[in-house]
Amino acid sequence: MPDNVHLRLSGNADSPKIAVLGGGGFIGTYLVLDLLHMGSRLNVLSHRTNPDFVSPAGQLETVRGSVDDEDSLRRCFSGCDQVYHLVGIIAETRTATFQKTVADGAAKVVSAALKEGVKKILYLSALGASADAAAKYHQTKWEAEQHIIHSGIDYTIFRPSIVYGVQDKFINRLASMVRQLPVVPVIGDGRYRLQPVYVEELCAVMAVSSREAFTSRAIYEVGGPESLTYLEILDIIMRVLNRRRRVVHIPAILAKGAAAAMELVLKPAPLTRDQLKMMETGSVCDHTIVEKAFGVSFSPLELQLQKYLGRR
Repeated sequence: MPDNVHLRLSGNADSPKIAVLGGGGFIGTYLVLDLLHMGSRLNVLSHRTNPDFVSPAGQLETVRGSVDDEDSLRRCFSGCDQVYHLVGIIAETRTATFQKTVADGAAKVVSAALKEGVKKILYLSALGASADAAAKYHQTKWEAEQHIIHSGIDYTIFRPSIVYGVQDKFINRLASMVRQLPVVPVIGDGRYRLQPVYVEELCAVMAVSSREAFTSRAIYEVGGPESLTYLEILDIIMRVLNRRRRVVHIPAILAKGAAAAMELVLKPAPLTRDQLKMMETGSVCDHTIVEKAFGVSFSPLELQLQKYLGRR
């Protein structure tokens, strides 16, 4: 993480008690570690009885439940000043839909927060969230934001581009294809742009936001320092792995047909039409706004990949 943010993640006896929803996920795990390092006392909502967190005695409590259950949310929020809401899905299942989990889930979070006197909600949304977005994922992220913004509770909303790290399911999936396949498939022309942001740097900014007054009622679009095409990202991965692969372009119309077929029989489907819409839209922003606000400098993709991907 950036050194200047790292310095602000030191422990503080006056840290607020914080609830974290989605603390066991890819991004949530890093956020929880940062908040613990800051000395915050945490209630972490989890489906599991024993999540894999190590913390000083009394600093972290696990609450069994989900965003679908307002009673468990209220237990999790009891005595907490702030709530980090990171729960989300990237593809629908038979029981978890974008409307139920993302939009309606945020409404239940707000309701429980109001009843428990929570002072601030910090929400992990997505770059591209808007009412008229092409993808349902982005539409429901926007709807979730509206529940929070109009709740009367203070808030900070983060809209990241693609988030990558050791356990991510995007860069690592591409790396697996480069390692294992003689050719790498690319949907469409591969010129759609993304702005990968390293998970530890995103979470450092998110964690610091629990203490900074200037983050009140703010929405931050978060991306790394490079706007890269999908093809450029593939090139970087091949360079880090020291492997060259031929790229085969798959027409978008064929990919959409395949995605529609997979959605009929697989929940979640490995590729969905909604994901293809997000891909076509791209995911870029002005990264300098967050860098200036928090006094950070985000890392280029290749720099971080060399640290962990090139060693495998």
